[in-house]
Amino acid sequence: MIRILASLLLLAAIASAEDKVWSAVVLASNPARGVERKDPPAELAPYAAKLTKVFGYEEFQILGSATKVMDARNERWLVPSQNFWVGAVAKKDGPGYLLNLEFFHDKRRIVTTEAKLGIDSPLFIRGPMHPRGQLIVVFEIRK
Repeated sequence: MIRILASLLLLAAIASAEDKVWSAVVLASNPARGVERKDPPAELAPYAAKLTKVFGYEEFQILGSATKVMDARNERWLVPSQNFWVGAVAKKDGPGYLLNLEFFHDKRRIVTTEAKLGIDSPLFIRGPMHPRGQLIVVFEIRK
């Protein structure tokens, strides 16, 4: 019984070691009057209807993205865009991750927060307004 439990724990550790967290800074906006809505990028297509319902915008453009392979220790990385940065420290928390997030505009920190990221449950965070719309930060665990 102990061997079976140890084997299951080892398999769970191996599976979680291969987790990848995809993150992106997204510009959400609405098309100009009389202009047809553009299709969302492939990475956001599964969530486009939900994003529109929650945030009220119909078009989504990825300004910057990164994919980070996670391992057992704390991870730290930044999601860059031209003027907007998100610093993240991720700690394994059950099947998902606990994220400590810092949002920067240029070199000025504007928000620090904590969020839980679960498997099959992407995290969408409303960021600051942009001259062309609303910034949204997306985190998703990918296998």
